[in-house]
Amino acid sequence: IISKSMYNLRLQVEKDKSRLALYQNGVERAAREWEESRDMGRRVFESIEEVLKEASITPEDIASFQVISELPDSSTSRRIAETVARVYTFGVETPGSD
Repeated sequence: IISKSMYNLRLQVEKDKSRLALYQNGVERAAREWEESRDMGRRVFESIEEVLKEASITPEDIASFQVISELPDSSTSRRIAETVARVYTFGVETPGSD
């Protein structure tokens, strides 16, 4: 029996910086970090693309996308991060129409 690796994305959102990490079976394989700014959505999507490329995997290989933050729910950065995670998960789980 061949077991497939389990990949997970974790996005840590803090007041001054954010960090996206890709884990394979619980071990960090790639990560990107950036200072907090007005381009959270773009930075997250660019970082996702970079860590997937670095690990040579596709979006469909991601089992989960977790946002971790101690910022209040009303924080714009946290809301953007959670929206990106939901959109990403929806996009990967929804089959494309050919």
